[in-house]
Amino acid sequence: GLGLGYALAPGGPRYDALEHDLDFDPVAGLGYSFPEAARVGAAPAPAGRLNEERGRRSARLLRLWSALDALNLCVFASTPTRPLTVDHLTSQVTAVLGERFTLKDLLATGQARLDGMRAYALREGREAGADAQVFPDRLSEELPARLHDEPITEGPYEGAVLDREAFARARRAFYEELGWKDGS
Repeated sequence: GLGLGYALAPGGPRYDALEHDLDFDPVAGLGYSFPEAARVGAAPAPAGRLNEERGRRSARLLRLWSALDALNLCVFASTPTRPLTVDHLTSQVTAVLGERFTLKDLLATGQARLDGMRAYALREGREAGADAQVFPDRLSEELPARLHDEPITEGPYEGAVLDREAFARARRAFYEELGWKDGS
């Protein structure tokens, strides 16, 4: 999921684009945060599984963290894994605005920011080279080939590589969740 954020976030591969998959693992994750994560559509799932639901969940988390960035709220203190819950965040924004600000408003803010950043990236950030002639309006939203080709050498995921087809399916689900066309 974090890899999807690195490849697809319109602001580029930031380490803080979204939460780490392990935080939502039903066994090793941060169980206290599961109810809050479910509120934003990030229900627990095994960390080692890359599928369509991981793509959708990653997009939802990116949307949330995009909203936090847009509102200048600290992602490192905020939901779903930190003490500033959705209710805390929305009440803070309500206090500043003087009118009710809901979770739906929070996520819409994140979506609007992502859509604007993506439109800018498509307009200004096209990749140069041969692909630019074939796909002039397509962004390069791939991870380095070594993540697909070079197995992990040690640890609990020794021998694993990031399956290209699974990544492509998760990427399509990510795009669909955010209402984006696949790669353009």
